[in-house]
Amino acid sequence: MPLRDAALLLLGHGSTLNADSSAPTYQHAEELRRRGLFADIEVAFWKEEPNFRQALRQTDCSRVYVVPNFISSGYFTEQVIPRELGLTGPVTRIGAQEILYCPPVGLHPSMTEALLRKAREVVAASRETISDPARTACLFICGHGTSLNDNSTKIIHDQVTQIRARGLFADCQGVLMEQSPFVKDWRTLTSCADVIVVPFFISDGLHSFEDIPVLLGLTGKNPTHPHRENGRRLWYATAIGTDPFIADVILAQVETMRAQHEEKISHDAFPSHLEMLAAFLRETPPPWIIGQVRIDPGYELRHRDDVGKTGLRPLASLEEIRELIRLDERGAFRPLRAAPTLRRGWIYRAADVADVSSALDYLYPAEIANWNLSRQQKLPVTPWRETAERQTGRFRIVRELDDAAVGELVAEVCEKGCLKRRLWPPASQSAKPAAGEIPLLCPEACNYFVGQAREKLKGPDGEA
Repeated sequence: MPLRDAALLLLGHGSTLNADSSAPTYQHAEELRRRGLFADIEVAFWKEEPNFRQALRQTDCSRVYVVPNFISSGYFTEQVIPRELGLTGPVTRIGAQEILYCPPVGLHPSMTEALLRKAREVVAASRETISDPARTACLFICGHGTSLNDNSTKIIHDQVTQIRARGLFADCQGVLMEQSPFVKDWRTLTSCADVIVVPFFISDGLHSFEDIPVLLGLTGKNPTHPHRENGRRLWYATAIGTDPFIADVILAQVETMRAQHEEKISHDAFPSHLEMLAAFLRETPPPWIIGQVRIDPGYELRHRDDVGKTGLRPLASLEEIRELIRLDERGAFRPLRAAPTLRRGWIYRAADVADVSSALDYLYPAEIANWNLSRQQKLPVTPWRETAERQTGRFRIVRELDDAAVGELVAEVCEKGCLKRRLWPPASQSAKPAAGEIPLLCPEACNYFVGQAREKLKGPDGEA
């Protein structure tokens, strides 16, 4: 199903605390890029960069298929994503782009088989067997649970109904982290001697890798399988969204949407970010600087503090760049790519300008697009008040932050921890670049800043 005149935008949740949360979304995007089916493939996240508000700026394509890499149709897919991207329905026209909003990956029918496969695999990997699962075993499908949208748990109940109908297990139930029935109550929810828990999550992030094992009573960093307790055996699988087959599910959701909306669209002129970058590198004397990265003739990228140093580690692929940017020198997670904490000691030799652009999109997500639109005076800037008014749920409280408090937070969060130039009032700065510089631009307060604003008012309590 080649769509070489269209872009794919893959949306994930991401995290400000866990470096593994966004990994599956990147991995599926990289696999689909290798297949060469789209003109462009981009990613964006709710809790990491590039964020949802920047997502559509990243591609020049006039037709964009948006696929949420989420398990269910709920709060994020029905409220947050449409609000942040400006979508009005399955098909939305925004300027020169037509946006086709696909169902989340978790709604695809193949998920039932994937859950069953996960259950089989975790038992097989333990080298133990369940002789008669239809008589002795219970399968728990574990989700998050939220009071914000009932649809978030509906998909779990639907899967349980389908699996029960097959009679493969003595029992099958849906359990949740934050709603009843609670996963922590697994001991009393079933009397089966053998229990298998499959997390219906996209990634092995904070919830599936840390929180759920604690709720289950699994101890140690790498608990053995099966866990034995009072004569019972418990197996805990990895998250379903980490399987490579999800790339095919993404394509299936796009194909369904394409079949439903075959109408042709006009291809209006839209500025090319790649052409702008190529012209800049051609017409501006080297070296070229963006954030902490220096680009030299021959398309060599390195940390700007490593100029003149030998023995730098060659990075051979974009995947290696993705691994580089996850952690700082101390091994701490970097939720903000523009933080002045980029690790040193590496060099990336790009093949061409397109490769340079792709590398910079990993190092500084959406910044080439922001810079291009800014040069054409087309970059939208959102004042803090508008950003605050857009917040819902537990983040609604940030509307109470006055300009003085915003200034204090900017000093604490932005000036100490981010290299971007703020364009949004009341904290705007000059965006005039130095010679040979591609400036990092911040057209609106990011979700990390919003989270810090809430923490300033309410105190720390983890992330949403």
